[in-house]
Amino acid sequence: MTSARTQITTLNVDFSTYKPGTSLDRFVDEHQLYISTYNTEAEPISRIFLRENVDIVDGTLRLRVNGYSGSDEVEGAEIGTYADDILYGTFTTVAKLTDVPGICAGFFTYTDDNNEIDIEALSSYYTKGYRNIVDPGLQLTNQPTKLGGKSTNEAVPYDFDPTKGFHNYTIVWTAESSEFYVDGEHQATFTTNVPKKPASFLWNAWSSGDPNWSAGPPREDSYTLIKSIHLAYSAA
Repeated sequence: MTSARTQITTLNVDFSTYKPGTSLDRFVDEHQLYISTYNTEAEPISRIFLRENVDIVDGTLRLRVNGYSGSDEVEGAEIGTYADDILYGTFTTVAKLTDVPGICAGFFTYTDDNNEIDIEALSSYYTKGYRNIVDPGLQLTNQPTKLGGKSTNEAVPYDFDPTKGFHNYTIVWTAESSEFYVDGEHQATFTTNVPKKPASFLWNAWSSGDPNWSAGPPREDSYTLIKSIHLAYSAA
């Protein structure tokens, strides 16, 4: 829905409104979303997003990462907005994270690798980090806006178990900054590497087996659960 007076577009999807047995593809399409199907070269293991790894069960969208078989890619899941002209806004995801180690779950704006604002949850590093490379906690990042630049990143501790219940994860993107909130509580504000280009918004779950980020690969199937999404944004 778009407001002509304020030129703000909203997208609110409550996945409990999906009727079991009906077309998932039609449901996401009617809500201006798509399911990704592509692969990405990565080290040490490449990854692929599969249509069949996205479903809606018991009123929640499930992004599945399959337990790794030891060959080929790690099979994950992703959905995104058809809108790719998003330029500033507020983006909230109500999600429950997986307790299976070796998963990166992301909720993020994306234009390209140099115009991206991320909330990422690393299931191997909720409460403990990895050497001096990955700090424990919820990863908040503005990717570098210049090729070869350094990202702006902060890992904030969870004050709850993110695998036990649903919580609100929010990005507020303006021309001057990106702000991050969890359950309405401010976590961080970044004023460097703020994207200025139109973007889409994506939700995914994946692993590449890299101990410096996702860890893994997972030994069993994992599910990142999303109850609802709420976007309010201006278009370029």
